[in-house]
Amino acid sequence: MRNIKIFGAAFDPDERQAKIANKIANSRENYLQLQFRDPYDGVMNQLEKLVQKGSFEVVGNLPVEPWLTPTPDSKYVPLLEVENLVAFIDSDGCKEYADKASEFVKEHVLPDFSVLLGVDHSLTGGCLQAFSKEYGVSDTGLVILDSHFDAVTPSVRCGLIQYDVENNPESPFDPHDPYIRGRLDSYNADSFLHYLIEERKVAPENVLILGVSDYPPKAAFEVDDERVKRYLSHYLGFEEKGVKIIRKEKVRRDPLSVKKALKMLKAKHIYLSIDIDVGAKAALRGARFLDYEGLKEDEIYRLIKLVKDRVGRGSGFLGFDILETDVYEAGIRQGGLEDRTYQIEANIAKLLLT
Repeated sequence: MRNIKIFGAAFDPDERQAKIANKIANSRENYLQLQFRDPYDGVMNQLEKLVQKGSFEVVGNLPVEPWLTPTPDSKYVPLLEVENLVAFIDSDGCKEYADKASEFVKEHVLPDFSVLLGVDHSLTGGCLQAFSKEYGVSDTGLVILDSHFDAVTPSVRCGLIQYDVENNPESPFDPHDPYIRGRLDSYNADSFLHYLIEERKVAPENVLILGVSDYPPKAAFEVDDERVKRYLSHYLGFEEKGVKIIRKEKVRRDPLSVKKALKMLKAKHIYLSIDIDVGAKAALRGARFLDYEGLKEDEIYRLIKLVKDRVGRGSGFLGFDILETDVYEAGIRQGGLEDRTYQIEANIAKLLLT
């Protein structure tokens, strides 16, 4: 039996103005209102109550520049500007950190079972890259639980945003925001899967996405706009290549379709990535993106059990990550109710580890 090795990665290069403003405001109050400044600490605080002591090994944290963490000290406030974060992302800064994650897995985890607890979903690509190199592309599969299909490049996404701004009176986007135009295509949390597939780090037929809420609606296919058409072609093109996407509604009503899709994966080794927004607004509030209502808590556990039934705890299961936690919402009490993000994440980990 392989050892279980757990590590953290407090990498959070969120470039949205509201998120940056929240970091700045909290840094001046020394984050007194937060339960935890690092999602790793929040999950481990709960997991250690659920899993037998000594059953896993903590192997540290991926080094992250302080200004790129969820809770930078106040001395880093001058760096916390939209322009700086955009420049970091557009210059493939997320790819640099994914590569660091890959090296971390090679040096501190392999050949053991990997567990990553952190923030930015782009880090999944780094872990997968390490396993793909170790076991071969054809024998390495990727299962993702996510409300979003993270294979959309910035230029494609920006085109869709611009269309929305021009045609939707209730668009959440600011038409004067300079960063919805002219973004360079880069490896990031929204696009990492595109690059993993295009660069043959994983075969498309070995990729399964479960719980997606952002699948293009029927109305989108009736829009006569090149930006929308490009988005549809880009998104659906991955299905044509062999990527399997099962939408949230189908996960709910047809669990047999999930079991069938899992069985169809031919890879000998499977890595599981969980973007916690798969339960956003339904099971929890502590996810960085709350634009869709995800699965309920019991639905998440049922889905996890289906995945576990497929991969077991043998040598074919490489490990998992739980990412995209928002420390500003996770565990916070609102309206008399305390958010349960950390408890749910720890419950997921326990299901997969025991």
